[in-house]
Amino acid sequence: MYKRKGFTLVELLAAISIIALLTSILVPALDRAKANARELVCTSRLLQLGQIWKMYVDDNDGQFMERSCGSGRGAVSWFHCIRKYYYPDLELILCPMAVRTPEEAGRNPYMAWENTTDFGEYYKGSYGINLWVANGGSCASDPLDFDRLCWKTPYARGASYGPLLLCSQWKDMQPHPWDEPPEYESDHWTSGWPDEMRRPCIRRHAPYHVNVLFLDFSVDKRTIKQLWKLKWYRDWPADDPLPVWPDWMADVPEPD
Repeated sequence: MYKRKGFTLVELLAAISIIALLTSILVPALDRAKANARELVCTSRLLQLGQIWKMYVDDNDGQFMERSCGSGRGAVSWFHCIRKYYYPDLELILCPMAVRTPEEAGRNPYMAWENTTDFGEYYKGSYGINLWVANGGSCASDPLDFDRLCWKTPYARGASYGPLLLCSQWKDMQPHPWDEPPEYESDHWTSGWPDEMRRPCIRRHAPYHVNVLFLDFSVDKRTIKQLWKLKWYRDWPADDPLPVWPDWMADVPEPD
């Protein structure tokens, strides 16, 4: 008696349908698991950077470096200032959600920055420093008294509420209460003090968060609207009016 071998067309189509259904269920779950894993790595790296910053300030009489300008040894080149504490693990200054620069097809909110210091070292990172943590020494044009308002040390009263490092599309930022958010979600960072809050205002971690290393060296996440409520410098006005939010931020909860 003839025995049929293989599958009929109906059986193959049924098998393909089942595989497609399972794929549609599993792939999003795998994507979420990968994103969760990368977020955990981001938190871990910021915690490690927090311990590095603690070692740095304790080695420097409890003080941060001066702000400086350009690509020298000041806070604008923080990654160079603390290099000896994390070298050769250069990936430590990269959020795993953002490892490609614009030249490598990186796009917001998953975009890394690149920078070459005056001393010739090349760096690629995706965290940005709050320049208001510096120990004075601003050489940038600013409408506020930088030397009076900057933190200088993580051990100042109230400093634990101030941000030190954040997920960011640029290496540094010097925000002001009147700064505006990006007009579009994919906007590139812009230079100049009126717009520097735009640099960390990115949906890097779902659904609308960035990770923040605070001046007490703890790590937590904040919504992109809560950025305006952080204590960026001494005497930051917590009750100032918030900006008019653009449409792309409409689903983000209002900050407390």
